[in-house]
Formats: sequence, C-alpha cells, structure tokens
Amino acid sequence: MNIWILTIGSSDVQLESDKINREKGLTEKQRSHKVWSEWYDEAIKEECHDILFVPKQSYNESDESYRIEARVVGTVYESSSLKVQDEIWSYLTFPLLDNFVREFKISHPDAIAIILTDQSEIFKDNKARRKPKCAYWQDTCKLEPILKRYFQDKFPEAKCEPIFLSPTSADKGLDDWNYVLDLVRQKLRTFKFDGKEIKNEEIKTVYVSHQAGTPAISSAVQFVTLARFRNNVEFLVSNEYNLETRKIPRSTYLGAIQLQEAQALLERYDYAGVRDILGLTKIAQNNPKEKRIKDLLDAGEQWNFAEFQKFKKILADRKLLPVHNFPWYQSGFESIYLAWVRFEQGSTVDALFHSFRAAEGSMIKWAEKRYSSQITKEGDPDYNRKYGPQLRFSICKELPGYLNALSPAMQTNFRDRGNIGLYGVSLYELLKQARPDWQNHPDIKTVWEVASKQRNNDFHRIEGLQESEVFKAWATDNSTDWKKRILGCINFIAQEEDRFQEFTSLEEASLMAKVHNELVEAIAPNNFQT
Repeated sequence: MNIWILTIGSSDVQLESDKINREKGLTEKQRSHKVWSEWYDEAIKEECHDILFVPKQSYNESDESYRIEARVVGTVYESSSLKVQDEIWSYLTFPLLDNFVREFKISHPDAIAIILTDQSEIFKDNKARRKPKCAYWQDTCKLEPILKRYFQDKFPEAKCEPIFLSPTSADKGLDDWNYVLDLVRQKLRTFKFDGKEIKNEEIKTVYVSHQAGTPAISSAVQFVTLARFRNNVEFLVSNEYNLETRKIPRSTYLGAIQLQEAQALLERYDYAGVRDILGLTKIAQNNPKEKRIKDLLDAGEQWNFAEFQKFKKILADRKLLPVHNFPWYQSGFESIYLAWVRFEQGSTVDALFHSFRAAEGSMIKWAEKRYSSQITKEGDPDYNRKYGPQLRFSICKELPGYLNALSPAMQTNFRDRGNIGLYGVSLYELLKQARPDWQNHPDIKTVWEVASKQRNNDFHRIEGLQESEVFKAWATDNSTDWKKRILGCINFIAQEEDRFQEFTSLEEASLMAKVHNELVEAIAPNNFQT
C-alpha cells in the first residue's frame, strides 16, 4: 500500500484568475472576485461575524489566482446547495496540489491523509474571531469536503481521511514547536482508513508533502514520518510559482535524524541502540571505519551487561585497544565505573549493587591470585558448585590468626567441613589478616564496617533508593566523595601488584571510558556519514 501524507495551507485552495475566466468565456460579472459576493450571502456572512471577506490578489495581475481565507472558503462551500457547490467547484484551483498530483503518473496513492488545522478551541472568544487577521480564519478544517472531492476526482480508488490538529491551549498553539511535535506524533501514531487500522508492514511507500502550514507543523511532519516509516518515506516538494516539483531523497532527512538519535542514545550508554539505529548490525568488511565503530559498540554492549571478560575478549581479539595487560583487578575498576554510569542514569539500586559487587568481587579475585592453592576451583575433588569458591582449612597454616578472627560458630563449621565460603565475613577477615595495612585505609574498611550491612538492609526491600541512601551505604554525603571512596577501595585491593599505580578518577581507571570517548568522536556529525 502507498500512502500520501500532506499538509494543507490556507492558500492551497484558490479562486481562478481573470485570465482563466476569460479563457473560459466568462463575462466580467462572472469573474471569480465578482461572483464571490453571490455565494458569500448575508446568512453566511453573519456566521462569519459579519466580516467582509473578499477575494484578493497579491500583485493584481490578470494571471494571478484569487485567495480567500481557508475557513471562509470551506464554510461557503459547505453551507451552499449542491448546485451552488458545483458552481463554486468550477471556479476553484489547486496550484500546489496539481503539481503534486502530476508526480503520480505511474504509481497512485492507495490512501491519502490530509493534515488540517482547527484552532476553534483556542479562539473561542467572539471578540478574537471578529478580527479578520485572526489565525482562526486561516484554519483548513473546513476545506475537508472540497479536498475530498478533489482527491476523489484525481484518484477515484484511493481512500481519503482527514487528520485534524486541534490545539486546546492558547499558550501552546500551532507555532509552538514542542507542542506541535507531540500533537503530530500522537495523530500519526496510527492510520485508519474506512475504520481499519493500517499496519507498518502493509505500507510500501509513504509520500510526504510537508510544505504547507506553520513551520512547526512542517518540521513535525518531517520528523515523525521519518521516525516511524524511515526508509519507506519519499518527500514531494513543489514550488508554487514555477510549478517545479521534485523528490528529495529520504537519506537527506533520515541521516541527520538517525545521527541525532544515535548521539542521544550514546549519551545514555545504549551501545546496542546506537549500533542498530546506525545500521551497523551488519556492515561491509571493506569499510574499516564502520567496522571499528561496530566492534567498539559490541564491546560496549557486553560491558553494559557487566560481562567484563567478554568485553575484554572483544577488545583484544579485534585489536581495538592494547589490552594485553588486562590485569586481574581490571574488572573491579570497570564495575565501579558501571556503578557511576548507572547512578548518572538515575538507577540508584544498580549503582549500589555494582559498587558493592566491585569491592567484594575484587577481593575474591585478589584471594584467588594470592592464595590459589588454598581455594577450591572447578575440577577439584572438594569443589562444590552450589557454594562456589571455598577457602580450605589449610589457610590457617599460612595465616595463623585467621581462624580466631572468625566467630566461634564459623570456626566450628570451618573445622568440621574443612572449608568455608569465600564471601562476606570469611572473605573480609582473609584480606584483613593478609593486609594489615587496611587499618590505616578508611576506604577499604568501609566495605565491612558500613557497606555490607547497609547493602543487606537495602537489598531486602522491594523499593527504590534515594541518592542519599547510596551515599550513606558507603559512609559518604555526596557523589564526589562516593566516587572517591569506591575508587579508593579498588585501588587498595589492586596494590597487591608491585607495579600498580593508583588511579585518580573512575574515567582514568576504566577502559570503557576510553571506548566511550572514541565512540563520541567517531559518530560526531563531521566524522560519520549516514
């Protein structure tokens, strides 16, 4: 199905020029501007608040058509008898519409949606309507019967439906860009012809003529039709004066909108969304620039899922960044940066989850590196998949103070089972026994003194979290101090490495921050062509 969507302006329906009248053999009294007074009788004039609306020309030239306010033309036609309607019809001319129609020589539209305006709700006051220049009189809603007749004559098989833009607030009329965009988006969300809704998959081509109406309407129609129909859109534009009509490639419009949408998605760290909207799901292998962007977005998608090993693998395998030295502690830095991103996105529960997970997860990785022989691993006879990594009782020989650091109940359980779960208190005490310098480090001690307890309380509530609760869980008062604290924790754990140098910011510590910055640059308007 082919659909034609077009806006209608107040000058799209006109009365024939004197030259045309003469060519038809009409007398002086039968000229458009003279016979108008017969149609615009006293009864209709009264309906139009006794305003003397008369046909006008801009340049007073014989070959120039006469114009009259759109609502008035429609009211006169609608109020007249069928015989008079036929007479009025014989005088009407449609310069812009005729230009468009000529473009449909091969394929005709199956359905036509005409966008009309009706500002009666914001011009209810008769005082406003009594002014001839009131925008109320420029409304095109009353042209509906004329336009339906026109399109029925040109495309007998096509269905024709009006779409009315009817603002309800005087503060937000048809010149308000944001308001009109919402209005058009709402009206074009679905299409119904003869009561039947038309699905996107039924549509082959959507022709769009958006020149008429206010600039806000024209812009909104462009944006909404492209956003909904994308590659199925063809734009028809015409010049009223030289009768030239041409098609503008959808790519000219769509490319700019797609790039804007992609940049907005990138600001929200929606890497999969950026990839899809830029059409990079599948790309030609001979385009190295686009391939690199796609690979970076693929890596970002895995990072968003907190799949940091998969993130690393993509970076390494596809040679995107020098990650040959992706140390055991790097996942912890990625996790705290992810916590910050989630916080910026307003997802405070995720922010707390990822920040605590970064700390405890990094401790586990530290333990697995330092005490590998003392920790059960998958494949070991004493490994229990249900409980995950377990610390063997033999650790007490390396760290004599470890057993007494546990509670009496935990000590008994440790002796009886021969191992203990590597999480919570047993994990914290392992770090404390191995790294006595924790006592002089206010950031790391916050993990077990405050964060673990607060985490348990917050995660057992089926509610959201206030930002202040995230800060409180880490014994901080604001986002700046919270970022410093979680960074300080991972810096402390990573100091196990002799050559490790502390990071001073989350962005410096995270590889994803570098990937993100490269993507921002790569899809900047001057660098990326859609």
